[in-house]
Amino acid sequence: MTESKIDLTERLRREGRWSEASKFKDAKLAEFRANGMKRTEAAEAAWTAMADAYPALAGAEPVAGSLEAKPTGAPPIPWSDLPTEANFDDEVLWVHQQYILIVEETPRGRIIHWDRATIRPPSTGACSLARWAAENQTAFYKDLLPKTMARSDGPRATDENTVEAQDPGLKDVVAMLKQLEDDADAELRANVPVVLQGRVRKMLTNWVKKYEVSLESDARVQLDSDICRLIEGSLRAFTSARE
Repeated sequence: MTESKIDLTERLRREGRWSEASKFKDAKLAEFRANGMKRTEAAEAAWTAMADAYPALAGAEPVAGSLEAKPTGAPPIPWSDLPTEANFDDEVLWVHQQYILIVEETPRGRIIHWDRATIRPPSTGACSLARWAAENQTAFYKDLLPKTMARSDGPRATDENTVEAQDPGLKDVVAMLKQLEDDADAELRANVPVVLQGRVRKMLTNWVKKYEVSLESDARVQLDSDICRLIEGSLRAFTSARE
């Protein structure tokens, strides 16, 4: 390809042939994949096939009022090593941050000055998205960007959401292990089975209430016993290793 992917995309948009060409590219990609090519190789081959099938129109001029590339002689994309894909939210946020810097309103339409970007785009897809945003400013700022920001500002983990906070019984067992490690209390060691039974019963009661689990009486007793034996065995192995 003699054109970069971004240059090719921009040219085909100016010529009004991008929709047709992109469908051709997608069809070639499916064909190459069906013939056993790896995804990245097939994608590159599809772009090359599209460039060969849709060369520049002789004497074509940008349509008045349409989005223009940088003037001829200045490279529109100064990044030749960008990956083709990145996290989509990162691409959207990059366009949002750089839009005011790189997009210029002119009587002939909007012009993108890639060299004015202060941060490298995360991918070539981000550059394509910037072009789309310049052509569809309202859709970008009223639809796409708010949805992206909502995902970025989603709920984060808090102390109230931790396993220990949601399951007090488990927190008690952890605290008991910590106490045993810190002071190796002889009385606690002597009563480990009794302590464990109380802690495990409390823990299971909390879990049953929280998760609305229904356990038959015999099954619950057996579960109590199995958990106690498991933890008791772990404690004995732990204390033996320390002595």
